[in-house]
Amino acid sequence: MQSEKSEPKVDEGSGPDNPEMSASSDGTEVQPLPRAKGINAVAVLWTFGKCLGALLPVYLAGYYRVSTSLLVCGMMVYTGWKHAREAKEERLKSAMQLFGDEEEPGSLKMSKIKRDLPAWVNFPDVEKVEWLNKVLQQVWPFVGQYLEKLLVETIAPSIRASSSHLQTLSFTKVDMGDKAMKVVGIKAHTENDKRQVLLDLYISFVGNVEINVEVKRYFCKAGVKGMQLNGMMRVILEPLIGDVPIVGAVTMFFIRRPKLDINWTGLTNLLDIPGLNVMSDSMIMDAIASFLVLPNRLVVPLVPNLHLAHLRSPLPRGVVRIHLVEAQNLAAKDHYVKGVMAGLSDPYAILRVGPQMFTSHHIDNTDSPKWGEMYEVIVHEVPGQELEVEVYDKDPDQDDFLGRTKLDLGIVKKSIAVDNWFPLKDTPSGRVHLKLEWLALMPNTDRLEQILKRNESVTSKTADPPSSAILVVYLDKAESLPMKKGNKEPNPMVQLSVQDITRESKTCSTTVNPEWEEAFTFFIQDPRKQDIDIQVKDVDRVQTLGSLSIPLSRVLSTSGLSLDQWFQLDNSGSASRIYINAVLRMLWLDEERITADVSSNLESKGKQLPQETSPHSSFASEGLLRIHLLAGQNLVPKDNMMGGMVKGKSDPYVKINIGGETFISESINANLNPTWNEMYEVILTQLPGQELQLEVFDKDMDMKDDFMGRLKINLKDIIESQYTDQWYTLNDVKSGRVHLTLEWVPTVPEADQVDQVLQFYSRQSYQNKAVPSAGLLFVFIQQADGLPVKKSGKEPKVGAELILRKMSRKTTVCDRSTSPEWDEAFCFLVRDPKEDILVVKLSHSWTLPMGSLVVPIKELLTEPELVLDQWFHLDGASPESQLLLRAELKMLIPSKCPRRPSDQAKVTLKDSIRFPDQQKQEGDIIQKCSSVDPPIETIVPQVMMHEEGEGDVKMPQADVEEDMKEEAPPAVVKPPHTSPDLNFATEGLMRIILMEAQDLVAKDNLMGGLKKGKSDPYAKITVGDATFKSNVVKENLNPIWNEMYQVVMKPQSGQDINVELYDKDMDKDDFLGRFTVSTADIVGSQYTDQWYTLKDVKSGRVRLILEWVQTVSHNGTLDKVKQLQSLQSFKNKTIPSAALLFVYVDRAHSLPFKKSGKEPKAGVELALGNTTYKTKVCDRTRSPEWNEAFYFLVHDPTEEMLVLKLSSAWEQPLGSLVVPVKELLSEPQLVLDQWMSLDGALPESEILLRAELKILNSVMTEAPQPCGLASKKTITVSTEEEETGSRLPLVDLGQMKYPEDEAGSFTIPPPDATLVEEQADLEEHQTPVDHQVYTEDTETRDDQAHVTVPDPPAEPLKPKVDVSPQHTTPSRDFGTEGLLRIHLLEAQSLVAKDNVMMMKGKSDPYVKINVGGLTFKSHVVKENLNPTWNEMYEVVLSSHSVQEIQLEAFDKDLDSDDFLGRFSIKLGEVIRSQYIDQWYTLKDIKSGRIHLILEWVPTVARPVQLDKVLQLQSLQLFKNKAIPSAALLFVHLERAHSLPLKKSGKEPKAGAELVLGDTTYKTQLCDRSTNPQWGESFYFLVRDPQHQMLVFKLSSGWDQPMGSLVVCVKELLAEPQLVLDQWFHLDGAGPDSQVLMRLELKVLETKMVEMMSSGTLPCADPSNGSGNGQVKLSLSYDTREGKLVIIVHACRGLLCSSKDAADSYVSIMLLPDKSKATKRKTAVKKRDFNPEFNERFEYNLLVDELKLRHLSVTVKNNAASFRSRDVIGQVQIELAEVELVPGVTEWFILRDEAE
Repeated sequence: MQSEKSEPKVDEGSGPDNPEMSASSDGTEVQPLPRAKGINAVAVLWTFGKCLGALLPVYLAGYYRVSTSLLVCGMMVYTGWKHAREAKEERLKSAMQLFGDEEEPGSLKMSKIKRDLPAWVNFPDVEKVEWLNKVLQQVWPFVGQYLEKLLVETIAPSIRASSSHLQTLSFTKVDMGDKAMKVVGIKAHTENDKRQVLLDLYISFVGNVEINVEVKRYFCKAGVKGMQLNGMMRVILEPLIGDVPIVGAVTMFFIRRPKLDINWTGLTNLLDIPGLNVMSDSMIMDAIASFLVLPNRLVVPLVPNLHLAHLRSPLPRGVVRIHLVEAQNLAAKDHYVKGVMAGLSDPYAILRVGPQMFTSHHIDNTDSPKWGEMYEVIVHEVPGQELEVEVYDKDPDQDDFLGRTKLDLGIVKKSIAVDNWFPLKDTPSGRVHLKLEWLALMPNTDRLEQILKRNESVTSKTADPPSSAILVVYLDKAESLPMKKGNKEPNPMVQLSVQDITRESKTCSTTVNPEWEEAFTFFIQDPRKQDIDIQVKDVDRVQTLGSLSIPLSRVLSTSGLSLDQWFQLDNSGSASRIYINAVLRMLWLDEERITADVSSNLESKGKQLPQETSPHSSFASEGLLRIHLLAGQNLVPKDNMMGGMVKGKSDPYVKINIGGETFISESINANLNPTWNEMYEVILTQLPGQELQLEVFDKDMDMKDDFMGRLKINLKDIIESQYTDQWYTLNDVKSGRVHLTLEWVPTVPEADQVDQVLQFYSRQSYQNKAVPSAGLLFVFIQQADGLPVKKSGKEPKVGAELILRKMSRKTTVCDRSTSPEWDEAFCFLVRDPKEDILVVKLSHSWTLPMGSLVVPIKELLTEPELVLDQWFHLDGASPESQLLLRAELKMLIPSKCPRRPSDQAKVTLKDSIRFPDQQKQEGDIIQKCSSVDPPIETIVPQVMMHEEGEGDVKMPQADVEEDMKEEAPPAVVKPPHTSPDLNFATEGLMRIILMEAQDLVAKDNLMGGLKKGKSDPYAKITVGDATFKSNVVKENLNPIWNEMYQVVMKPQSGQDINVELYDKDMDKDDFLGRFTVSTADIVGSQYTDQWYTLKDVKSGRVRLILEWVQTVSHNGTLDKVKQLQSLQSFKNKTIPSAALLFVYVDRAHSLPFKKSGKEPKAGVELALGNTTYKTKVCDRTRSPEWNEAFYFLVHDPTEEMLVLKLSSAWEQPLGSLVVPVKELLSEPQLVLDQWMSLDGALPESEILLRAELKILNSVMTEAPQPCGLASKKTITVSTEEEETGSRLPLVDLGQMKYPEDEAGSFTIPPPDATLVEEQADLEEHQTPVDHQVYTEDTETRDDQAHVTVPDPPAEPLKPKVDVSPQHTTPSRDFGTEGLLRIHLLEAQSLVAKDNVMMMKGKSDPYVKINVGGLTFKSHVVKENLNPTWNEMYEVVLSSHSVQEIQLEAFDKDLDSDDFLGRFSIKLGEVIRSQYIDQWYTLKDIKSGRIHLILEWVPTVARPVQLDKVLQLQSLQLFKNKAIPSAALLFVHLERAHSLPLKKSGKEPKAGAELVLGDTTYKTQLCDRSTNPQWGESFYFLVRDPQHQMLVFKLSSGWDQPMGSLVVCVKELLAEPQLVLDQWFHLDGAGPDSQVLMRLELKVLETKMVEMMSSGTLPCADPSNGSGNGQVKLSLSYDTREGKLVIIVHACRGLLCSSKDAADSYVSIMLLPDKSKATKRKTAVKKRDFNPEFNERFEYNLLVDELKLRHLSVTVKNNAASFRSRDVIGQVQIELAEVELVPGVTEWFILRDEAE
């Protein structure tokens, strides 16, 4: 093409105006054309114009006195641009000349360009493909024509349509040039998969491309002239198929980014300015990389029906685990004193594999850093992908380069493991030590346990632990996503999360059926415990369109570890689903294929072995510091709301640093007075100068956490005081203090107090689940000897790993030797010396096991000074392999622990007697420590004291000593109490209630299988070793069992509840399904009432109520438990247990001899009720020891008794004992632990017994009911407030869900409540809560979580001079509002507004309703002229209002919604008629009508019908998830009194915030006063008065809290007229602070209650009492013609046994009718659960005959097979009971034929 530019050009480039060389038509080269001599006038004028244009800016700058610095800056920019421009043109010209004459490259000047030789020159296996280049050269002009057509005809119009500013854009020139793309070399890989062809194409494109763009509107021209692109492209031809074209698809991508150079023209010349040129090229390269550089691929399918997602994102080739070990001899880059003194470097490394990049931490001042870090990278293509390592020196300004190295990951794949030093390039010295491991992808879980076990031995300084698997999630598409607010189509994107890693998909614009077709890869640490969390959101990330959680354990259970299916989205539309393919692959290191080096020789060293270790003198000198973080007070608020205008609170957490250890507490949300109750332990030396540093921060999500104060405590002070319990003031902040308990726990090398310490610790509980340590284990590992050599014959590099519980320590790895020496010491925390075990594992470089050793800690308890120091033989090694080890145990004896009996025996009576003043002093101490939840529970003293009066206390000391001298010591020392195991009495009760089942599979066949029958189902429940079998329910697919079972088990048992259903048959029972429930989930939630879907069958579900019943050691709730027993009744006659009795039989003493004179072989038989246990039979002795524990289920503790019978070998009785259980009720902690005399034995015969009663504290207070028998009842949950503030479970009862936070529970004391504290009741000082009440708002609030009982005033309140009013004075209109309930049901005959391809379509209708200033908008029904909405809305309005209800219908469109009609209804008409069910014709439109139910719900001040109103909520189901309100709560806030002053001393500007459920109101802010007055009224919609509560919060200026109040709505139900009008005391304020408020509850008396009993309830939930559906009929009688007219309108909610919708029709008949002459039927409506018929039938009948007839209406399924039932439901209508003359139109419930 010729250029159309008229101005002369500079002599450069290869354009047609002045070419460097031209070619003839036949392709032969000709000489350059000679120039014509002479003067060209145009050229002279052009030169003159350029000079004038250059001088003009200088002249103007001087004329306008512009600063010379601007001119200098402009000249610098121009010079840089000119230099970059010329260099780029020179590179392009040289490249073009090289490609024009490849055979003579030496003839060209190559000094100004650096270019690599072609790939085939360097690599012999890379072939030249000149034939391919000739083909490309031949077709290149046609490629140019195609691209020109594409740009001009397709891309240009789309750009012009995208913006009004670009409407004049056009491509003025498109020329791809005559330089075609060349393939410099090609390499074929044949060692990979045989089902694909893999090619590497080394491409180079140096083209004289010229593309010009013009925007005429702005006189703007731009373009590109010349382009250079070089890189290696991989082409994969797969899959190979046995049909033409042999290859299914072509996949192309660059493994590494190609090199790009572009020469800009016109306005885009600005992009050649230095800085912008690099930026522009990189932006274009980013665009190319987004779809052509790994991991992105361009896939061109050649055959249809290919799974493109797997081709675009195939599974990786493998994973490489990179260990960055160390480096040596790095260059020194740091200099001091201005370069005079040479330093070292601060090196760090950057590792890259494709787009994956990792940066190590830097190590200061060294040339030989040791990083010890581990990274994992995904390898997509091998060979090809490389590991690039660059080392830098960290500097404040610019980091210095220290060298680089590269490694092809294909080498790692072949070698499996590479452990080598790699020299650094581009630097004078330095090398890096890398260890790389190739992890293959396994499609099964055969070696998962080995992988997890091996990963435990991998150590790294990086935070991420090694992975055991990778997860590839293919995100395909979604369907039927919900609409956005305003019925707009969303812009969906997906967030996929696994643990802490979140990936985001691309965004699909304006669609409810998005297609993403993307893949995401995650590293998985343990697939048994992790989940995939999928969130479908709108592009703003605020609105969630759906969610899904898939446990990886589900993927593990599939064949091939792959899930490829549709998933139903939660919290989304009913039809919303997403298609996902999740593929899991295990990461396996094949150690057997690792190449082992052959050793040169082996040398054995004979030497004398030491007999004992020789540790340093400081060995085992450490101690333990125990830190108990209790609470904080008056912390500084850091969270600001509304841009800082409103002061919020803080989310505080604590960071504690001491001895190199850092502990971080949990953050407490929105709380300035947090309670943590967390415990930490740290092992420290007693070296001086150590400090405990504590810092408090405010947790923030987006920004850096805010500082809230710090403090420091000297360790020396803690050690000297041993134990401190103190509030510490925070420094560097305005206010705040922290409550700490610090204890330096002394250690003793004695095991006498192990039992006391363990018992003491078992009574402590902390929020962070910490368990106090009972001892410290010090281990010194000195050396080993006689270890085996490796398989290769080399000596091993041995390291030792020491493991105790979850703590692991590793020694250094010794040099090659069979007798390594370490001389290293370690320390471990020991929780239970009787159970803990020390494991020592020896291995070669942590990979090849060399032997192991197991040392139970209990062995140390029998050693002198608790020390073992000797040689130990190794298991799994050679016979001569042994290890020299010293293990030293030191017990931790806390200062609060009671003394052991041996110490207490030395106490004199004087020391044991406590005088009243001492008791009072100790009581004060205990009370002070209990201000925050105490970590230590009061323990019953071990010394039994005599019950004596005060006179006995004052006995003379001489008499006491004399009496003590007269006592003779016993011959045999008897322990005063039992010493059971730590696990004694830790069991709880699992209560299983098998309620019912639904939709079970029919297994019984009748008539030889021709007719389908039902089933005789029963259930089999297995928990551990216990199995329960239910009763058989005959011929029922929806059986109701209502049976209860109880299992006593430990909460940590890890067992599952397995439920299997069978059909009882004469021969073999048929299987009906199974499911499994984890007991850990039940223990965590405490209570679940849930339907479980049966697996391995087509249909069926079972309702189970599972409760983990907690136990308490007091009898405060016993009466409630017994009351629950009387309320519950089960068909299997099971009575719920009231308590658990734990019995520990320790020993007996002085038993009688047998009749033969021999000592007895004693055994004990224990019996309670129908339960009997037997102990073991001891050897012959009169003082046998059993040490056995048992438990019993106790139904009535006041009546039952425990019987113990002793006998010799179960033959000769030796004595008996009867213990009434009720005796335990009067004992402290309900425990009896003492010697008891035996009946029927010798006078001195006794038995040592511990009986411990635990009351079962169930959360149920009412008996659950099956869904098929009665309506759902709301279960009130009762519990006790725990000391530790434990969280209550999430209880799902029916349709009500209660929040898990304890913040939902409150007790409001009366104004004159007093708190009585007695010394004897300190162990039970918690205030019981009768009923736990829950809010529907699950968000925890600070003021709710800390409602406390106010302290009693010192004196009764005395009236002041200004007498406050006793009641409020609201306006007359207060509480007079009523409720308008609008049911939007359906519409008919709407106008079609959507046109499709010149044809009339339908509409997408929705409705807007305006009333009382509120607007409601229904959902959109797609493509339907007769839509069904079934939505409900509620509005609170005044009954005197003259408003109108305005309704408009619209058709939803992408641009502007079309109008479908309107109508309005006067509110007065609705109030007068109270209930209207009517069709309303749409106005201003051709056709259409809408069915509405309008109800004005009156209010009453009595709770008579409240239960029925609440029952109504569960019976109605609306598509907009609305729940009908049960009542209206009117609140009038009058004033407050005696509010506290602000911290500044000023009076507050008081405002009140009222919250109930999701509704919040705020009053106005009053002027500064401690007695503000508001006089404002509010109303709330109350759904459940039994459980909702009103929260009232007072604050000054909405930032400083002034007090709060919580009122349970159910308290109003007990008040006259449901009104509370009084002064309320405020929590968290002054003792005199009160608020005057009126609360008035009005119950809504809806007409729906009457319709509920008659079975004509509109919008009824088909699953709740609506039978098999409903049919709508109109019945009337025409008196003129004597005809009975029946109109069958429609059916809804039809229940069908098949999965698909029924082909339904309606059959009617007048009975009695023997000949069936009156039988009529409608047309069949196919596949519709809500068919519409609108058919009319007439019968000629006299009026007298109507009284004798009844109408039978039957809905049938026309698609039913001969085996299944064709009748869906039936209704019988007595015509005599129907008012036929005016006529009726009603919905009738369909019942089974039997009903």
